[in-house]
Amino acid sequence: MAAGAKKRTSSRAVLGIHTACTLVALLIVASLAFVLNRSVTEADRFGLTAERKLVESEMRHQVDAVVQYQAGLSYWDKSFAELEDRTFTDAFVKQELTDWLWRDFGFSWMIFADASGRTLLAMENGRKVDAGTGGRTLKWVEDLIDKANSLYEAALIAKGGGWVLLSTDKNPDVLAAPLPNIHAADLRMIDGSMSIVVVQAVVPKTMDIPAGRRKPVFMITVKPFSGRMIRDMEDRLGISNLGFIPLRQVAKGFIQAAVSDCSQPACMVAAWTPRAPGSFVRSETLPSVIVIAMLAALTMAFIAARFGAVFSALQDSEAENRHLAKHDRLTGVLNRSGFDDVLHASLAKVKERPFSLLCLDLDTFKVVNDTYGHPAGDAVLKTLAARFADRVAGQGFVARLGGDEFTIIVNHTVSHADVMTLANALIADAQVPVPFEGHLLRVGSSVGVAFAPEHGNIAREIVPLADQALYLAKNRGRNRVQTADDLVVADRIPRTGQAA
Repeated sequence: MAAGAKKRTSSRAVLGIHTACTLVALLIVASLAFVLNRSVTEADRFGLTAERKLVESEMRHQVDAVVQYQAGLSYWDKSFAELEDRTFTDAFVKQELTDWLWRDFGFSWMIFADASGRTLLAMENGRKVDAGTGGRTLKWVEDLIDKANSLYEAALIAKGGGWVLLSTDKNPDVLAAPLPNIHAADLRMIDGSMSIVVVQAVVPKTMDIPAGRRKPVFMITVKPFSGRMIRDMEDRLGISNLGFIPLRQVAKGFIQAAVSDCSQPACMVAAWTPRAPGSFVRSETLPSVIVIAMLAALTMAFIAARFGAVFSALQDSEAENRHLAKHDRLTGVLNRSGFDDVLHASLAKVKERPFSLLCLDLDTFKVVNDTYGHPAGDAVLKTLAARFADRVAGQGFVARLGGDEFTIIVNHTVSHADVMTLANALIADAQVPVPFEGHLLRVGSSVGVAFAPEHGNIAREIVPLADQALYLAKNRGRNRVQTADDLVVADRIPRTGQAA
């Protein structure tokens, strides 16, 4: 009865814990659903506003960049001197307009005109065209010419029989040199492409205007938005499907930003697909779906975590047990069981993959044990096992069969000569002293080698021969290598398929 009561109490406690966890989970999910819904709504609103500001700022940045490019020529003493008689030399056109501005910045139009709109020079895509062709393009930017002329006139101040332009205050926080505020810029559709248009009077860097040159010549540049420019803008802003279309044609699901002062339906705007997730979170049933989904996810996550932890622990335990079953606990190399598995696997393929078997025994190991104790002996075994494993790494397997006896299986990729070199290297490794509690423990090793299938293709043939070769090495002075071929062939080496 007591056991039954304890079991019922335990069951009720488990049920109570499960019930409490379920209620807490429901409360958390419900709270998260409410917070998530409000967060998504506010994120949508903020995201759309931020994206619109980012696009508008990027457009201003693009315009400012073109203003800077154009200023390299329109705000320059050489350009001002060139236009003294309002004509252009061929060298100036080629070097400054074609080879520089057009090739470097890709202006589709570069036009020089006076305040009345009379074209002095027109270049389309780096080639000079007639004034009439340039004049037709100027019709789309007459207001910008008027604005630039007004800014120019407002900036003029009489000085010593001539004129000087008001300069922009220097800002130590701005790296670029300040430009006189006499330019007008906007985004316009030119030749079917959304383009940045900049108009500025050509002035010298000194900003001193002689009396006879009060009437300015304006430089008009047109920089179209290329496909690459738009892709780069999309990458920088993290938006997609950016393009320029009339305001009345903006499709549902897109948002737009004005690119000019015009607000008429036919005016061009920048439109793109928003990242805002609000369009996907407008259904009345979404909060309920979120609660159910999160509850299921949390429940399954809990179950999966528990069962996963148990399963992982079992797997780790089984893996550790499998490892311990095949490896020596002291040295970490294979034990006898692990060695037997490797030997049998190697013998099964010995015809295609011959191998070598090395029996290695430590010399004077008993002296170390008797003199310094078993901890010293263990230190020697662990150190030498690690050295042997490092030496054999990638070429075979090292096993400790017990005591100070090691066996090594070297795979088919190592020649007989290299096996002998390896055996001598193992002897050298064993002779290197092992430090232990202020002492240098010195041992040696003897090695016996047998080759499969030359000396046998079954375990009871090849293992005894390698072992006999080991004892031959000990009898001949230790710290040396002997092979099964060194034994008395007639008396002690029965070849495969022959009688012993």
